[in-house]
Amino acid sequence: MTDQSRSKQQKLRRARLRNSLPTDYPRMVMEIAAEHGVEPARVLAGTRLTQALLDTPELRISAKDASRVTLNALSLTGNPGLGLEFGLRTRPTAHGYLGYAVMSCSTLGEAMQLVLKYTHIRQRDFGISSELDRDTTIITFTDKHNLGQLRSFYLECLTIGVLRVASFLLGESELHGELWFDWPEPDYFAKYRKRLWFVRFNKPQVQIRFPAEYLQQPLVMADPVAVKQAVVLCERELVLTGPEPDNILDRVRAELRPSTEGYPNLDTVAACLFMSGRSLKRKLSERGSSFKILLDEARYTDAVKLMENPDLDISQICTALGYKDPPSFTRAFKRWSGMTPSDARHQVNKQASTAHLKR
Repeated sequence: MTDQSRSKQQKLRRARLRNSLPTDYPRMVMEIAAEHGVEPARVLAGTRLTQALLDTPELRISAKDASRVTLNALSLTGNPGLGLEFGLRTRPTAHGYLGYAVMSCSTLGEAMQLVLKYTHIRQRDFGISSELDRDTTIITFTDKHNLGQLRSFYLECLTIGVLRVASFLLGESELHGELWFDWPEPDYFAKYRKRLWFVRFNKPQVQIRFPAEYLQQPLVMADPVAVKQAVVLCERELVLTGPEPDNILDRVRAELRPSTEGYPNLDTVAACLFMSGRSLKRKLSERGSSFKILLDEARYTDAVKLMENPDLDISQICTALGYKDPPSFTRAFKRWSGMTPSDARHQVNKQASTAHLKR
């Protein structure tokens, strides 16, 4: 085999991995269908899958086969609420290495950061983002492509699964919050109403909303050593199945989060991405960026968020962002935004006041 042929085969294998999914999810769909009296072979009809393949550890299957399993199950069981049933049964262990990582985190907030960072290794149909609106955490799910008739099934699985995992991690049977769907309430929902959070239909977006205080709550199975070990495995899976290397900018941004020691430096971030500092610097340069540009971007974004907290003064924000003194922070902020931190805070307060009056 020539080097060119070998390289081509490697690219094809990599492409298949990027468009693959873990077997955990279709296996659970098949188990639910079996409880409805549907034989596994009928659920797997039209795919290249067998029961033995689904039971193979770490195996990944094509998105096409996974979709066919779901469509078969929906048709054969006659239960359009299968997505709700799936979500209600979800446990952290259903999510492989990522599930073990979130189980071992110290707080729900830390677990949420891991989910946002590594969601691609478990599902790739929806983008997931998180934001803080006053005292409410909002998790928004956005479509990456057209899923047709399976869209509501997948979103029900995903959103309710997130809620069930959060309840498990906190050791609470019921959490307070809201679940938003952007479609009309289906007839089958009545059967599940008492088992779910407060759900709103016909909303502008698909979201999970819950009190921000949950993010600070400690998890019942926290284990700092275990989470590090699981993250290493998640990172390896991401390297194999993640999108093309052009996502290096997003991966660096994901690592640029302040801690009690400030932001991580170039070598620290590079180590988290399993490369040398020199390699990371070169990759960023190839994409027209640099570590300093991304660090400034992160600091500016975090500075604006911190300014929304009236209990923090400028000197505290300066310290949180890793600046030695307020003048250094002021110069940097003015370079980013064209205004001083005090002027920016005044503008933020003015906008918040205006929004409050409109309500």
